[in-house]
Amino acid sequence: MGEDGDRVPAERPGLRVGHDERTAALKALDTHFEAGRLDVTEYGDRSGAAGSATYRHELEALFADLPAPHPEFSPEAGSSAETEKAVHHRPVRHGHGALALLPLVAVIGLVLLVVVGGQPGALAFFPIVFLLAGRFGPRRF
Repeated sequence: MGEDGDRVPAERPGLRVGHDERTAALKALDTHFEAGRLDVTEYGDRSGAAGSATYRHELEALFADLPAPHPEFSPEAGSSAETEKAVHHRPVRHGHGALALLPLVAVIGLVLLVVVGGQPGALAFFPIVFLLAGRFGPRRF
């Protein structure tokens, strides 16, 4: 509660950062180290803090006394943009449905050719079946 009786919202710890933000901070620290603005000890301390940062304000504090470059952060509404980016860059996997049955059908056909049809030469096609199984078989993500 504030002095005037109004409710004061609780402080948020800030926006969380991910690998991209920590990597950007580490690259900016590299630039400052190479320019001689940080000695080895400061560079090590700040790099360790950047690598273990959880919140944006923790990264921003590392650059409070340094000129540009500073790490660029995604906009505050970036979480949905990052999710959209991840969804759009997910590799498309084919091979589900009827094509996934192709290797099984091929194996059954070869076995029938050898056993029922008396065609031992059909065994030569087994490597092709394994190649098909790798191409069209089920995928693990």
